[in-house]
Amino acid sequence: MSEKRRALEVNKVIGGAIRKHYQDVQQNRPLAYALLAPDPMIELCYAAGIQPAFPENYACVCAARKVSGRFCEVAENNRLLPDLCSYMRTAVGSWFAREVEKLPMGGLPEPDFLVYTTSACVTYYKWWDLYRFYFNKPLIYVNTPRIMDEIEDYYVDFTMKEIQRAIGELEKFLGKKIPDEKIAEVVKYSDQLVEYWHKMLELQKTVPAPAGLNDISNILFLLVALPGTKEAVDIAKQAYEEMRERADKKIGNVSDEKHRLMWLNIPMWYNLGLTNYFEDRGCAIPISDYTNYIWGVPRLDKPDPIESLAIKALKGELNESVEYYIDWMLRDIKEYKLDGVVIHSNRSCKVLSVGLLDAAKIVRETYDIPVLIIESDHTDDRAYSDAEVKTRIDAFIESLG
Repeated sequence: MSEKRRALEVNKVIGGAIRKHYQDVQQNRPLAYALLAPDPMIELCYAAGIQPAFPENYACVCAARKVSGRFCEVAENNRLLPDLCSYMRTAVGSWFAREVEKLPMGGLPEPDFLVYTTSACVTYYKWWDLYRFYFNKPLIYVNTPRIMDEIEDYYVDFTMKEIQRAIGELEKFLGKKIPDEKIAEVVKYSDQLVEYWHKMLELQKTVPAPAGLNDISNILFLLVALPGTKEAVDIAKQAYEEMRERADKKIGNVSDEKHRLMWLNIPMWYNLGLTNYFEDRGCAIPISDYTNYIWGVPRLDKPDPIESLAIKALKGELNESVEYYIDWMLRDIKEYKLDGVVIHSNRSCKVLSVGLLDAAKIVRETYDIPVLIIESDHTDDRAYSDAEVKTRIDAFIESLG
């Protein structure tokens, strides 16, 4: 690793948790395919003794192993359009390729059933429906209203009823009741995890920033795949303490922090070294909308655990208006003391790319700071040109002064 940047030691622990998760996916039953979105079905799965598996995260694993483009091609050869989300194409393509390819982490086994929540990308409706059709397995979901401004009480009431209905369907599938005290326990762990997450994001406002974008993206695995587990809380506590010690001692992820940037949209999982390219040139990336605005947004500390899960399902960038998200971003540019914004115009993630050009214009007009727009894809490495992207980055860094 370059002496110009210092990765968190807790990354090694998180790497172990990721490997353990995929071992559990191979071994534990019953197995449910679940979303990475702010999905209360994940906590319910853990409360019920169901092992969740995450096709989205598996697509990230495939991208990091440099096989995402090949699996996307396999999916396209099986009539999935190239314009569809590359998470979907990678995960589905890996299933089609399982008999002729050695899959990273052993691949995802066939699920016993499927769960999802509608407060996410519209792609999931058809993605999970494709799985339902292909595997001929039950699909249990929570339907949520789309939030354009504030969360009204009737939104929460409706979503709570949806969660209660989903619990009933899970119990029918399992043939047993999910104890109320077990649901309360996993929600408590989930809230503790979110509490540590909020503290870590607050520490990122420190100059210099104690963690980099890759560090925060690694920690994010706890919120997307392990919410409701004591394991996630213990690792988050360790991550927070390491970051707090760095912040207290003014030890930054970038040893010579000259500039502070925001990253908008999903990172390119097949080239996380691109973050290092920024950091080696003195640019810290303490915040991203992907890490800050989607997962772990609300606390889960309501007296009724079901109400906490309902608010989790409703809150976050994937279920809110573009205007609300841009206002949020403008506040954070000031609070995180940022002097530039990097926008990944993501070829196949429509929901996180809508409004980005408007956001770029508003940022320039409001703060008069440089904005870099990179066109690529989050998982499909065939859409990426390293030389072209780095040439644009070099020019952008020069403009920062």
